[in-house]
Amino acid sequence: MEGRKWEDMETDCLVNIFGRVGIESLALDVPFVCKSWYKATLNPLCWQSLIFPSDLEDSRFPWSVNCGGLVKGAVNRSQRTATRLALPDDCSNEDIIYALEECPSLKLLKLPSSVIYNRGGFIIPSMINKLTNIETLMLQFSRDLEEIIAQISLNCKNFIQLSIANDNISSDAAIAIATLLPNIKGLALRQCELERSDLVIILNGCKKLEYMDVSNCIGFESDDAEILNLASHITTFKCEGSCLYDDYYDFDDGFRLCSRDADCYYGSDGYGYD
Repeated sequence: MEGRKWEDMETDCLVNIFGRVGIESLALDVPFVCKSWYKATLNPLCWQSLIFPSDLEDSRFPWSVNCGGLVKGAVNRSQRTATRLALPDDCSNEDIIYALEECPSLKLLKLPSSVIYNRGGFIIPSMINKLTNIETLMLQFSRDLEEIIAQISLNCKNFIQLSIANDNISSDAAIAIATLLPNIKGLALRQCELERSDLVIILNGCKKLEYMDVSNCIGFESDDAEILNLASHITTFKCEGSCLYDDYYDFDDGFRLCSRDADCYYGSDGYGYD
């Protein structure tokens, strides 16, 4: 007996599948296969996970695509049901505000550094009170971090995970994490500048951590006995590559490259081989 055809599959099954394929395939491929697939993509449940590429120019979206139109179109398709949102670099303040206002059910939010540094970080803390269901916040900046954490503490009772990468974690931010987010279960501060004393404050304040990643940080040694002891209750604790100071390579043209970035360019042996 001939098997069932994909286009004959129940709409609910198609919606379940299409909600997992990623936003590029959902926008560029699936709707053009057949009428039943197109009809299924009109269901807002297909658009609950809005994970955009950080750089649209390196994605499959046409080079001429308008970032704001793309974001707003996907957000509108979700009809306020989206639970996961990662915005591309080229979002304007208007795009960010629109997306956050139209996605009240978000559980995960990821923002790239360019959104903040180039277009005003002040809008993020002021929008946190609209994200009462947020559980995970992923940032590549620490600007206004204390205010963001304060708003999370006041408005986001289900919050369990914070991720920050490639930035400086100030003493005030460390204190805010330890005192205002004592019940978080996951904390990632990869490739950040984090003083040893501030890491101790966080470890002493966040006793319910199950996952912590402070790998490749500057400010403490990865084999620090006190740090390892304070982190011994954490199921997964990563600190590989962290060191007290960083070395720099100076080039003839005045360019300076820190050693951990140099490893990315040349390999750990300096010649491109690991």
